[in-house]
Amino acid sequence: MYRDARTRELLKVFNSDGQMENRSDLPSMQDFPVDLVSSSRKDRNQSSIGFFQRSRNAIMGAADAVRRVAAKGAFGDENRRTEALVVTIDGMIWTGYSSGLLVQWDGNGNRIQDFIYHPFAVQCFCTYGMQIWVGYVSGIVQVLDLKGYLIGGWVAHSCPIVKMTVGVGYVFTLANHGGIRGWNITSPGPLDSILCSELGGKEFLYTKIENIKILSGTWNVGQGKASQDSLTSWLGSVASDVGLVVVGLQEVEMGAGFLAMSAAKETVSYCSM
Repeated sequence: MYRDARTRELLKVFNSDGQMENRSDLPSMQDFPVDLVSSSRKDRNQSSIGFFQRSRNAIMGAADAVRRVAAKGAFGDENRRTEALVVTIDGMIWTGYSSGLLVQWDGNGNRIQDFIYHPFAVQCFCTYGMQIWVGYVSGIVQVLDLKGYLIGGWVAHSCPIVKMTVGVGYVFTLANHGGIRGWNITSPGPLDSILCSELGGKEFLYTKIENIKILSGTWNVGQGKASQDSLTSWLGSVASDVGLVVVGLQEVEMGAGFLAMSAAKETVSYCSM
């Protein structure tokens, strides 16, 4: 969307194909004529109130229309909804879509080129110098140059990346679960592939393979806390013979999750003694 910098009037709306849309549901300030009559002080007061009221209505109407357009996306297509936008150092504008599409625009709204490197929704952008960082709903981070060429990518989180920012030589990524990780601003560097190759060749020096028994089960918490005896009878007889106990909890809501986890930890610790 393009607005007049002085009047904030909505001038243009572009969809993901670079085509300009004529939206009848985007009211303009010109749609609300203002007639001022200054015959007396009372009339002037009433006219001023009427002017501000009409101005307020116009602004609120435009804002509501913009919200409706943003909610529906271009042509109402869910896969073409704009999810993120960033302006790079060369003045170009990059937009990311729910389909994974990345589109480059110039300052006049002309579509330059587009790419799809990862078929998952784009969540956020971050730009630093000559690089563009892209965060996806899959937890993947990709780094592009200003021409759109893919430099590299990796799994940053196990859930959607909701925000990225630059600070003190690092790009910090915020995941949907609240986790934050910092990545060197030079990532991926020219030595990354060399280091990976060297570490892969010496993997036998720092890894050890062992066979362990795993006990897995599910516990229907049901908004309550199980008794010590019931958990002991369930896990106590076999917990000592396994190396890892995995318990999946069902019907965990609100504060019951804390109670369930505490009970499970206490029981497993008790059985291991």
